[in-house]
Amino acid sequence: MSIEENIETIVATFQKGRELAESGISIDELITELNKFDIRYRSVAFEGASMGVALTSNFETWKAYAKASEKHATQVHIGLGWAIAEKQLDLTSTLSLVEAEMQVKVLDGFGYWNGLFQRRATIRTQQIPENIIPEFQAGFDQGVGRAIWYITKGEVDKVLNIINHFAEERRANLWKGIGVALTYVGGCSDELIVELKTASGEFKMNLEKGIEAAEGSMRKAGL
Repeated sequence: MSIEENIETIVATFQKGRELAESGISIDELITELNKFDIRYRSVAFEGASMGVALTSNFETWKAYAKASEKHATQVHIGLGWAIAEKQLDLTSTLSLVEAEMQVKVLDGFGYWNGLFQRRATIRTQQIPENIIPEFQAGFDQGVGRAIWYITKGEVDKVLNIINHFAEERRANLWKGIGVALTYVGGCSDELIVELKTASGEFKMNLEKGIEAAEGSMRKAGL
């Protein structure tokens, strides 16, 4: 499938996962249902469900869900970031309840949500939310980079046009997010990858780090 078709499938799968979590079934039943999704998109379903659990339950319930979904830990914590943004929870205090190594994933989800749903502020005028302190910036920008890939549907000229409007010090993490997103979405030809590596210029290593990070979490999830 093409990048655009894969994005449509991912969006639909995320929503189905969220709806399952919000339907009131138990954690065990939820995990059973999520494991029925096509393996290619299963982690996306777990991510959507993570958002749903976080929106409708307390943090202890979300923690129980996260423990039961350990194979999909990256996506589960990204889903928590979506929920923090959607519900306008206190970012700093919620992050303090999450393992240190997973906080960047939560921030990624928070940044991604802002890139999609606060597009004017986050993408068009490159604003940084007040609750994004300097140590949160890298994870937030990685999520914004992922949002850019989804918004542009992989069109390199559009990606470059958007990223080049950001301050130079933010571009490394934006390109890392592009690498993560293109790997999860799929549908990229070898020629497109080469074009992206050329376009990323001095940030080529960051793009590659994003690809490697996504490959690692995908392997852990059995993809």
